[in-house]
Amino acid sequence: MAQSTPTHVIDVESEQISCQADKMYDLLKNQLTQLPVIFPEIYKNAQVLEGDGKSLGSVRRWTYVIHHTSDEILEVDEKLTEVDDEKRAPTLSVVGGDLLKTHKRFDVRVVVNQKGTGSVVKWQTIFEKVDENDPHPDPYLEIFDNIHKKFEQHFHK
Repeated sequence: MAQSTPTHVIDVESEQISCQADKMYDLLKNQLTQLPVIFPEIYKNAQVLEGDGKSLGSVRRWTYVIHHTSDEILEVDEKLTEVDDEKRAPTLSVVGGDLLKTHKRFDVRVVVNQKGTGSVVKWQTIFEKVDENDPHPDPYLEIFDNIHKKFEQHFHK
């Protein structure tokens, strides 16, 4: 009988940035495919495979590099599986690509909250490894923690 691996949940909350929560949510929900322009040191390409890339059910393919582990070009297909506009919370699920070599499940729920005159972004990563000896997704958590900063820098130019 195959041994199951536990489901892990990790929350990463950003530092407060000056961008209003509604604006940051719009960027994360509707303009995420701009990441190769905004964050080119990591994201090399974004391609919409299904839908419009913004609405529920849309599937996007990301080509990216994680410099901490190697300079290998990786790909991941993610699907927008849930959208809660009231809570400013989209959920993305990995449905294909390199990440599924080491993870049975990899979902990311993003919640944007107003804080003072700016906002904070909470990235909740829910994942299950193929094997418990597979690497922990720390490099991805670091990337998530930097995305909102890159958006802020780009849109305040």
